[in-house]
Amino acid sequence: MFEIVQYTIQCMIEGALRMILTSIHLVTNFIATRLKYLSLNRLTVCKCQNRVRGKVVVLTGATNGIGYYTALDLAKKGEQTLNVLINNAAIFHHPSYLTEDGIEVTYQTNYLGVYMLTSKLEPLLKNTPASQVVFVSSEAHRLVTAEDVKNFDCTKEVELRTFHDHVKLYGISKLALHMYADHLSKEAVGVSVLLVNPGNVWSNIYQNCWLSWRDLVTRTKCAVYMRDPKEGAQSTIHAVNSPRGTRYYITDTLSKDTLEEYDSGFLIKKSSQLLRPKSVSMS
Repeated sequence: MFEIVQYTIQCMIEGALRMILTSIHLVTNFIATRLKYLSLNRLTVCKCQNRVRGKVVVLTGATNGIGYYTALDLAKKGEQTLNVLINNAAIFHHPSYLTEDGIEVTYQTNYLGVYMLTSKLEPLLKNTPASQVVFVSSEAHRLVTAEDVKNFDCTKEVELRTFHDHVKLYGISKLALHMYADHLSKEAVGVSVLLVNPGNVWSNIYQNCWLSWRDLVTRTKCAVYMRDPKEGAQSTIHAVNSPRGTRYYITDTLSKDTLEEYDSGFLIKKSSQLLRPKSVSMS
């Protein structure tokens, strides 16, 4: 009897703490928004004219895969044009497990699924004049090396004990994206290939981070000092609306860096082999 009462009290306390955490999260987001608008710091905003009106734009997401299935549907129905493909799918600080395809979930969502989708739509993009592929990346790609990507076994779960472990896994998936973008920009002649860095954005990508009540201060700081999603979207908006170019990495301040070159042959070969037996879902 005592154990039942103890368990009930524990559940009530945990429920109350979750409610408090949710309330504080909402309040800190509200305060952060107001502080940003009152701040003397100038927000990053793309002021380019609209160059996508009347064009077919596909934007993928990280959770429900709507963009992925929309793109495949366009291809199946014989659509003759696809002007812009924005690969925005990503997860971070996610528990590591193998998907039903036998691939580590972060790697599959952030890179391999993107590789598969873009490869399937590449012929359509090539047949569309002035088409674009935009990959949403991260500065985390600079925290790892091509050797890390080469040695990463995506068919095994990853032991994630620290925040740094999560960042490294995320960085590997994003550097793989850069390497594929470099390959695509050389292979898909006539297609503009761009990568963008949205900056550090306080969004649902952090939904698995700092969940303990002990982390309330950290979450509050993040909500106040990180960008909101609207500002984080500016680099992507700038990529599709700025004058046409290719092989650029657009930073969070909307400046352009030339895309680095990589020896990505091993990655493309490995990716093709992983997809050969069966199709890989976006997870």
